[in-house]
Amino acid sequence: MNAPVRTLASPYARKLARERGIPLALVTGSGPNGRIVAEDLRAAPAAAPEVAAPVVEPVPAPAAVAPVVVAARSISAFAATIDLAPLSSFLVASGSALSIDAFLVKAAARAAGAEAEAIRWIKPEGGAVTIARPLTLAPTEIARQIGSDADAASAEGKVMVVSRLAARGVRPVAGSLPTGIDLRILVVAADGSETAEALVVHGADAIAETEAGDILTCFRDLLEAPLRLLV
Repeated sequence: MNAPVRTLASPYARKLARERGIPLALVTGSGPNGRIVAEDLRAAPAAAPEVAAPVVEPVPAPAAVAPVVVAARSISAFAATIDLAPLSSFLVASGSALSIDAFLVKAAARAAGAEAEAIRWIKPEGGAVTIARPLTLAPTEIARQIGSDADAASAEGKVMVVSRLAARGVRPVAGSLPTGIDLRILVVAADGSETAEALVVHGADAIAETEAGDILTCFRDLLEAPLRLLV
């Protein structure tokens, strides 16, 4: 069996090779018989240092997020038929060009009392206008604000939504409440109609059903006796 060939190198050259990490087999010796001397090590490039592999920190799994549970809102509604003949007769006798809308707002504010410190009137053509302190306003002033394109009134206190759908032969059976609103009245009545269908929608957690029923009854009674809305 052949013995391994030993690279000829001086002891000092071997010491330098170890310190610099240079394999002697890759160095050409300039000494006698190809012996590697210190000068040969100084001329050879040092071996590239070993680079440790980067340590990859494990990414922690995202913490579980509990789902947000929003309590369902309890909504109730009541409907009634309203005789508009007295109001129509009053408007004709007074020669007023007012529509019934101003009286709907006034009656809603009177019937709701403290539940309607401001009325949010939803316009049929789109958009809305806020009428502040409607109880203190005459129907003519309410009509002016309804027809205005501006909506500069600040809605302080509780706001009630009122709207009218100009249609015949339609009875409202359900309605929604905008966020932050606890009371709404929707009236279905065509222009010149002798009757109207009204729906009161309320948040049952904020307004009791008995109170909502009383509001609808008072609203109907006021429209059927419109002179009470002038005082």
